[in-house]
Parts: sequence; structure tokens; C-alpha cells
Amino acid sequence: MTNNTQANPPCKTEVRRNQVLCAAAQCFRQSGFHGASMANIARAAGMSVGHIYHYFENKEAIIGAFVTFEQDKNRLILQSLIDADNTIQAMLDHAASGLDESMDAKNISLQLEILTEATRNPNIAAILQESDRELCVLSYQLMLKARGSLKPLPVAMMNARAEAIIALFQGFGLRSLVSQRLERDEVLTVLRQTIQHIVEH
Repeated sequence: MTNNTQANPPCKTEVRRNQVLCAAAQCFRQSGFHGASMANIARAAGMSVGHIYHYFENKEAIIGAFVTFEQDKNRLILQSLIDADNTIQAMLDHAASGLDESMDAKNISLQLEILTEATRNPNIAAILQESDRELCVLSYQLMLKARGSLKPLPVAMMNARAEAIIALFQGFGLRSLVSQRLERDEVLTVLRQTIQHIVEH
């Protein structure tokens, strides 16, 4: 699950951890968090249960690794948008890949499993909330940069606008599971228009 260049190849431990994470993602999607045992994950990863415990203490630690992976990925995306010469245009350009990822069935099913577990497990909820707090700081900076010279807004309003944009992507992901009316290109057009309106008005 980690991107690496040939100049900086992953170490054996990282390769093994990614192997476990890929297997766990498959098992969680197929059987749910509680239905997927460490033995199931071990078989899917092609290693022993004891070997998996060498890299992850338990399934909770595996979910924590998923959250960290998503956080790191989103941090890089947000920072690249903030650093862009034209941040609002960069946001609109990124909307396509963001929408596609949000509507990817495999990604949605895994995220739903993690969110569902968070409603039952306070430790998982705490991991998600801490990750969200860190990304919210970048989201605020993104809104600030995207608005440029427009009239300053209260912090609460800036945060609310950032939350609205995040909710758009998450909402389309959920709708894609059941709706027969979602036309990707048309949705993308409306999404871009809405993002621009939220940022600039």
C-alpha cells in the first residue's frame, strides 16, 4: 500500500506489512472486521498467524495502519493543493481523481467497515478522530489559500465550508452504492461548480 521509487526500495519489513494490509483489506471487505480472523488474514497473506503478529499486535493495529496510510495520502494531496500557484483551480482539477476514488467500490467497502467498527470500539474512534484533527488543520489552510484576496471569514465558517466539500466526496461515494442515476461526468461537473461556489461565496 506504500508507493516507493526504485531509488528508495522498501525494506523487507515494509514489504511484509504491506502484504498483511492488502490481505486484511481483502478479508475485511469479504467478511467484515469481526468475521475476518487473523487466521483468515494469514492465509490470504500467505504467511503464518505468528508471522503476522510480528508486524501487527492485533486487528485493531491493522485498522490503525489503514488510517495512517489514508492520512499520509490525504496530507500529501492537501499540501500539494495548498502549494499550487492557483489553488482553487488545483482543487477543481483534483476533483476528478478524488471523485473516482470516492466512488470506488473496494475503497468504500473498506472505509465503511472501519467506520462501523469505530461506532463500537472507542480506540478505533479515537484513532480516526485524531487523524481527522490533523487533516482539518490542512483543510483550513487550503480554504484560506483558495479564497486568496476574498473577504476573510470567521474560522468556524471556513471550517464549515471545508467540511461541506469533504461531505460531497463522501456522499457521492455512498450514493454510488445504491443509485442507478449517477453519471460520472455530469456529477463531476456539478461537483466542480459546487466546490467553486463553496470556496468563493
